[in-house]
Amino acid sequence: MTRLRFSWPLAFAFVALIGAILIYFIFDRITSWPERAFASFTHESAASVAKLRDVLADSFQLRPRIVVKDKVFSESSQEVMQLTVLTKETQVTHESDQSWLGSTKHIRIRATFRLHAGFDLDKECQGAVIGTTVTVTLPPAKILSTEVVHWEVEQLQDGLWNRIQPEDVAAELNALPKIAESQEPDLPAEAQRAFERELSDKLKPLGYQAKVQVEANRMTNDK
Repeated sequence: MTRLRFSWPLAFAFVALIGAILIYFIFDRITSWPERAFASFTHESAASVAKLRDVLADSFQLRPRIVVKDKVFSESSQEVMQLTVLTKETQVTHESDQSWLGSTKHIRIRATFRLHAGFDLDKECQGAVIGTTVTVTLPPAKILSTEVVHWEVEQLQDGLWNRIQPEDVAAELNALPKIAESQEPDLPAEAQRAFERELSDKLKPLGYQAKVQVEANRMTNDK
């Protein structure tokens, strides 16, 4: 009967081999951790920003250029050129006197207008993501349109020889929208604040804080 002989050199070589494999595995996991962590973070970040993009599009029909840490995540694909945030009705009563050779005619008109305030998106808008803060850069808010809801001529008084003509009434009516807008000078600022509040409410579930920034150059040029 042949007895098996235990080889210590072979055992040491086997243990050394297992140790080397274990050390290599640990070293590889340690050195590759930053890359794997970054890849995981990038994937989660991209998914989060994609949700941000969808919220802007679905809630506001806003598709701005989105930048994450100076890197463009998505380009602008804006289809709707105006973003209406606030609508407000206002009444205007306008009177005018026109004299000619001592004869004065008088016109008084009352009208109700519906003002639509928000942002004109004819220029590219941008959303910048830094950490958990989303800064949306837009043109200055303004009154986008003025809609006539109702109007009536309350008084037409001819002068002795200075008679009211149809074009006189038309001219007074044409002047009313600007008067209505001048009665609501704070409406654009209210629209910007309302948009920022609504944007904050929409982004809060995603873990983002919202900030609305107005293009300074556009504001200067519009004055």
